[in-house]
Amino acid sequence: MMKLLYITDQEEYSEHGTIGSFFHGYLKRHLQVNVVYFTKYKHSFQVKGDDFVVPIQYDDNIIAYLQDQSVDLDSYEFVFVRNVQKILKTVLKYRDFYGYKVGFRASFAKSTQAYELAKRERLGIIRQIRVAFGNWTKNRLINEVDIFMPTSWQMQRLFYPNLTCHIYPLNSALDPQTVSARPLRHDGICRFIYVGSLDKLREFEVILDAFESIASLPWQLHLLVRTPEGIEQMLQPYGAIKNKIEVIDTDELDAMNAEVAQCDVGLALLPQCDLYSNALASKVFDYYSAALPALLSDTKTNRETFNEQEAFFSSFEREHIAALLQTVIATDEAQLLAMGTAGQNKLLELGYNYEKMAEELFAALARL
Repeated sequence: MMKLLYITDQEEYSEHGTIGSFFHGYLKRHLQVNVVYFTKYKHSFQVKGDDFVVPIQYDDNIIAYLQDQSVDLDSYEFVFVRNVQKILKTVLKYRDFYGYKVGFRASFAKSTQAYELAKRERLGIIRQIRVAFGNWTKNRLINEVDIFMPTSWQMQRLFYPNLTCHIYPLNSALDPQTVSARPLRHDGICRFIYVGSLDKLREFEVILDAFESIASLPWQLHLLVRTPEGIEQMLQPYGAIKNKIEVIDTDELDAMNAEVAQCDVGLALLPQCDLYSNALASKVFDYYSAALPALLSDTKTNRETFNEQEAFFSSFEREHIAALLQTVIATDEAQLLAMGTAGQNKLLELGYNYEKMAEELFAALARL
């Protein structure tokens, strides 16, 4: 069986769906997979099952470090890198020496996000030029890989144009063996959940303003985020609804899924820009995995995937969001569950299915 080394930028204990279900799950039917995690909490190399845990200070020269730890790099047919340009540069440097093929997975257009934040925060033209030059350099580097894995074709066209390497879009998806339907509670409270990051570009205050305008209605909001300190600061002006909001800090997949299953509707409302509309948001799959319908931005990508029997749509404006929230709260709980189930089935039918995607990626690799 051919071997794949996947060097991720995710934390050691982050069992996110793509790693857990895809790389640790279905892809192992076709390839022997080892995942490299970096950690800032440990100072020595560790082997954990099929995974390698590496102290973060060695990320600049990860290939030489793994060889020093007796990892047989000659045995790998493929080495994938997730998101990090400097690691990709190192992996490409040793490609001919070890004879592996190189893949690069872009889970999000992080360099474009940095550029937009630089403009938003008025960090100066020099900073903006530096970030823009970094984007150009990264595109040149990506074109050297054997296979590039953006989240969608649209993402590739918008942020990584003019590539001549092989391309296989690898979005988040559903695990057909773990999809479920949350239980009905019949307690009269509509529970909303938001999963993911809340940086300044996401303008989550617009959504909080909408919730504040319907404070008297029976709702709760759960925020499952990675930076709870910043969220607490964001919530300070919203004292009138603070008791309706719960902030949860977890990266553990089972805990996240359990929290999602306690809610009724998922929030995936984002400002309408190329950065957020080039593919389905990964949080959408977190929601529909438990048959929660999502509140989505009214974009072409979202409309091409779901209809109004499977999701709710709104422009990113306080008044429109508030009106939609009232509609959702007034919707029967069983109807919400039926919408979530219909959306879950739609995603599987459209091929957002880790089992099917593993077969397709293996076939693409075999053709390289």
